[in-house]
Amino acid sequence: MLNNRLLRTAAPAALAALVLTGCGPDDGGPPAAASKGTFAQPLALGTAADATETHFPDNKKTELSVTPVSVVKGDKAAVEKLGVGLLDGKTPYYVTTTYTHKGGEEDAGSFNFKLLLHGTDPKRAYFFAPSWGARFEPCQEASDADLRLIPGKSVTTCEIYLVPEDVQPAFVGFQGDRDAGKPSNETGSAPEVVWKAG
Repeated sequence: MLNNRLLRTAAPAALAALVLTGCGPDDGGPPAAASKGTFAQPLALGTAADATETHFPDNKKTELSVTPVSVVKGDKAAVEKLGVGLLDGKTPYYVTTTYTHKGGEEDAGSFNFKLLLHGTDPKRAYFFAPSWGARFEPCQEASDADLRLIPGKSVTTCEIYLVPEDVQPAFVGFQGDRDAGKPSNETGSAPEVVWKAG
């Protein structure tokens, strides 16, 4: 299983991938945790979806419930003070998500690197810029300890995504088979659960 701190070190090298997707519940019924969103029929923000995360290189699995809560345009001047990365030509977005461990391997937080923000092109993904534990009330990143999940434990975290100024976030996606140790702006072929960004 990848170490969360090592993953955080890799993240700034590829600050450009994030996916959003959504699909509303059927006929006004309660959201089904097992329902899957697609780019054609994304889930609504706030809808829980079951997802399997694969850990590399051992290919062990964790069963999660993933619930993107909100996607909010951030304050560029405030984010610049955090030193999370180059903001030239980019707009920050605050993405809040709740994760619940439902079974399988303990998760050291690698799930956080599987959540992507997308514009209208589902093949392009943008991911978050870690704030290295800095206190930032508009979008507070969970601590490493809180991100370590065992069965039954949940965590809500907010992450800052840096998106090109000419891209409007349209979807949030969770790609459980994504190898977070090899970040890329290309979505690739791994299955993805998708929510509508707003």
